Amino acid sequence: MKRLGYLPALVFLAGCGGPNRATVEGVITLGEKPLADVEVQFIPDPSQGTTGPSASAYTDSAGRYRIEATGGSGVVVGKHRVCLNDATIMMPGGGAAGIDPGDGGPAGGPPGKAAPRRPRVPAVYSDATHTPFGEVEVKSGTQTLDFALKLKP
Repeated sequence: MKRLGYLPALVFLAGCGGPNRATVEGVITLGEKPLADVEVQFIPDPSQGTTGPSASAYTDSAGRYRIEATGGSGVVVGKHRVCLNDATIMMPGGGAAGIDPGDGGPAGGPPGKAAPRRPRVPAVYSDATHTPFGEVEVKSGTQTLDFALKLKP
């Protein structure tokens, strides 16, 4: 009779695991050069049977990113659409060449008049519907997924 007392606890623990997650790392390049300050988003594709939260990371100065599978985070195992966004466009004060962080304007230009910056990442890579990385499979464990961007995909 004591065995039945453990059954609800086992059912409870089995339901708390959530989706299986993986550690994903890699390098983002554009024209064979590493691309720093890029947001890398893994968006699960429910039409391919993958559900769960999206995961993202930012590239460092060498174009490297890493999404660690620890404590409920990481990339859900399955098929994803991968989107890449130029994080320097989203940063206040810039970070891109030619921007004077002192006043927000273009270097050598009038103060306070920031020139619109064009994203370094072609727009197609930021669009979840049209990204060329629309069927990326994430497997259990740790895997390396490098993404080579082209100026004209």
